Formats: sequence, structure tokens, C-alpha cells
Amino acid sequence: MLLTERKPKPAGKPKGKAKPKTYNPERTRASLLKSGLELFGNRGYHATSVGDIAEAAGTTKGAFYHHFKSKEELLLVIHDEYVAHQLAAIEGVTGGGRSASEQLRGLVLAVVSAVDRYRPHVQVFFQERRYLGKEQLATLRRKRDRLEKALIDVLELGVRNGEFRGNLDVRVACLGILGMCAWTYQWFSSAGRLSAEQVSEEFCRIVLSGLQK
Repeated sequence: MLLTERKPKPAGKPKGKAKPKTYNPERTRASLLKSGLELFGNRGYHATSVGDIAEAAGTTKGAFYHHFKSKEELLLVIHDEYVAHQLAAIEGVTGGGRSASEQLRGLVLAVVSAVDRYRPHVQVFFQERRYLGKEQLATLRRKRDRLEKALIDVLELGVRNGEFRGNLDVRVACLGILGMCAWTYQWFSSAGRLSAEQVSEEFCRIVLSGLQK
């Protein structure tokens, strides 16, 4: 019985080198922020490790430390995103010759809208801020002071021009208004019965009835 020789298979096209994945620093940073925000909100800051955040973001611990010095810095940046948005919003509603009542309406809407837009940030802020160090808290406090000052300036303007009653304690009024607006993260939903604008207007009716003479 004769053995036949096997014909050699035709050589295929040489395989080229796999294209390296393009590293996008902005996308990686955003992914780390998103993962940190979700994990801090679901597990808590203390129970979340840098490795957990990197794994959820689909990257490495080395990439994490390229963008953030520590888990604490990531927590500060999460808080800072929310505060920065608020500060940018209030700049567009204060001054301009508007009455104190008009500016107050704009400020309340800005705060309520920011809480709605950054609900996870607000949740993490209230739950996990105790893990920030003194230096980080001082940095955040300086920025939040700017928001409080903007509201106090509007309340003082209203007292000076006679829109608001002269015996108003502007500091207490400021903290009460901000607290009422910030607490909406516990119950407000843009998919609910009222919009952020409607909730803000209802808040303003309540507040102005107490501020005015």
C-alpha cells in the first residue's frame, strides 16, 4: 500500500501585530470618578478600596494613582464637582439690578436643580464627608462659604431696601434655606409629580412669607 504525501497547506497571510489600545486620560479619570461615586454610595467609603474602584472602572491601581493621590482625594473631587456646579450657577442669578426676591428665587432654583442633577454626589457628601482630613475639609468649606455668602448678600440686600423685615436674622435664614433645599436629595425625583422649578417656587413662597414684612 502506497503512502501518499500530504500536500503542504498554503501559507496564510502573516498576522499583523494587534493594535495597542489607545489610552484616553480623560475617559479613564471620568470612569474612576463614576466608579468611586457608585461604590462609595453603595458600600460606603471605608468598605471601598482603591483596587475596588480601579477594577470597577476597568483599569489598574497604577492608573488610579496617576490621576488621584489617594482615595481621600477622589472623595474630595466628588464633593467638589457638586459645589463647583452650584457656584457657577449662582453667578448667573445674582446681581444685575434684580430685586432681592428675584435673586432669591434664582438661588433656590440653582440649589434644588444642582441637588437633582448631582444626587449621588450629595448623598456621598452627607454620608462620607467625615472621612475627609482637616485640609480637605477646609478647602471644601471655603468653596461652600462662597455659596452661603451669596445668599446672605441677597438677604441683606432685601433688608436694606425694605423687601424683607428689618429684624431678620440673615444667618439663621441662610442656613435654613440651604438646609431645606439640600434635603431634597432624600425625596425629590425629576420623574415625580413636580419639576425642580415647581418645587423651587413652592419653597420660595414659604420662605418669602417669612422674610417679608
